[in-house]
Formats: sequence, structure tokens, C-alpha cells
Amino acid sequence: MAKTIKFNLILDDYPVRNLEGLREHFSIEDMLKYFENGLLLRWLNVRGYNKQYSGVNSIDKSLDKKDIVMDLVKIFEVVELDSKDIEKAVGILKYLDEEKELNAIYKENAYAKKHIVDDYHSGYIELVIHMEENKENMALLKADAIQMEREYFGLFELNHYDLFFRLVKSAPKAIFAILTRDAFRKFWIGEKANTKIYSNVKTELLETDKAKEILGDDLKIVKRNTQAMWDPIEKNEVKLMVISIIRGTFVKNAGNFSEKLGDADVNDKLVKFNGLEYQCNNENYELLYMEV
Repeated sequence: MAKTIKFNLILDDYPVRNLEGLREHFSIEDMLKYFENGLLLRWLNVRGYNKQYSGVNSIDKSLDKKDIVMDLVKIFEVVELDSKDIEKAVGILKYLDEEKELNAIYKENAYAKKHIVDDYHSGYIELVIHMEENKENMALLKADAIQMEREYFGLFELNHYDLFFRLVKSAPKAIFAILTRDAFRKFWIGEKANTKIYSNVKTELLETDKAKEILGDDLKIVKRNTQAMWDPIEKNEVKLMVISIIRGTFVKNAGNFSEKLGDADVNDKLVKFNGLEYQCNNENYELLYMEV
């Protein structure tokens, strides 16, 4: 009798051996991929998870991606994800899938060089317009920022000055989405950035009331007296960007015992963190951040 060979699922770059690990590292993108290619069923079968195997096997593959993910979340009892989280994530995946299909068609048609250049510029302009049309949808704006980095970085580099001041007026939330991408940050913030742009970021985007107005529900606000102790705000796997903290309060990456960053270290710099811990002695002080 042939020996059953067990294997791991790779979820969010972690090798998963059991249901506990699957729940802990549940990745919507990876789970959809394994569901569609049948690897999830094979993994459940060789691991002997008969109940979950039956549940996954009964899911209709013709369902919308969101409905499939909702079923997978129920089957594996992933309590951390709600319908809003799923809708945002699936929206990004659908958008990137559509872009992949368009790119495949684009390559197959082998347009003339002039048409390729024209289409490249047109694609960039259409992407900017798409940001403006969806200026309140952070999930789509982040997806657009990813696409801009992958496909139009050269045009962004040439156009970053005009683009910034266009978006300040037409879609300021898009600027925050773009600044979640490391490749773009040096053009708009930091010592190497254009002085006029960086000054505008500080006064028109990062001032507390303006950041609240622009980001709305995408801004997370913490008001907590931690009694001089480090209080865990977000787990290590949550990527985020701190907008501002009050002088006398401190933040650090989750689980980093040697780190202690104050307002001079993070304010006006949009520092990115892996998880977050917070130290504050005044319950009226606000910590402002957004997920990346």
C-alpha cells in the first residue's frame, strides 16, 4: 500500500501543518488559489480533516469570490475576518485579476511600438482617473497604487510633482494609499523629497483635523492611558502606518523590546510598522494610524 505523503500549505509565507495554523495565517488570496487549484482539498484529505474536506468539496466553484471566501471562513471558523474585511480584500483581488487578463491580451496582440507607448501613457492617465473616481475607496486606491508601482513607475517618477498637486485637490486619500508603497515615498516625504511637496504633506494632509477629514473610517484613533506600560494595539502580522502621536507618548513595532519611538521619530514621517505597541499616560491623547 502506497504511503500517504503529507505536505504543508503556504499561507501568508508560513508553512501550515494543521487547522490551528490555517486559522492563524488565513490568507484570502492564498486560500482562494488553493481552493481553485484543488490543493486545499488534497491537503485536507492527507491530513484527515474529513469534516472540513466535505465542507470545502461542497462549495460551488461558480460562486462569486466573496461568497466562496465567506464559505471558507465559516468552514474553518476564522473569527477575525468579517464581511467588510472580506469585501475589501476580494475587491483588490478582482481588480488585480482583471489587470492580469488585460495584460495577457495586451501581450498577445503585439501592438506596434508607437501604439505601445500611447497605450502606456493612456493606461497611466486612466489609472489616475480611476483613483479620482474612487477617491473614498481605500481598498481600490491601494490596488491602484500597487498597479502604478508595477506598471507605471517610470511615468510616476517623471510626473510625481504634477500628480501630487493634482491629487491634493481631486483625491487626497489617494496620496495616503500611494505612500503605503515604499518605492514612491522618497518622492513625496523625507529629506530627499521635493521641499514644496513635503511641506504640503505636513500642512495639508498630516495636520490632525485634516487627516481625520481625509481618511475618515480608514483612520484608526486610539485614546488610552496605558499606565506607563506597553499596550499591544495591533498584532505583528498587521502592517500599518502611523499618522501622528502626541509628545510624551511612544510607539514601537509589536514585540520589539528595545525600540521606543517618540513624536519626533514618527510625526510627519508616516513610519510603517509591523504591528504596534503604545505607551501613554493620558487618556485624552490620540494615536492616529492606518493599515497598510
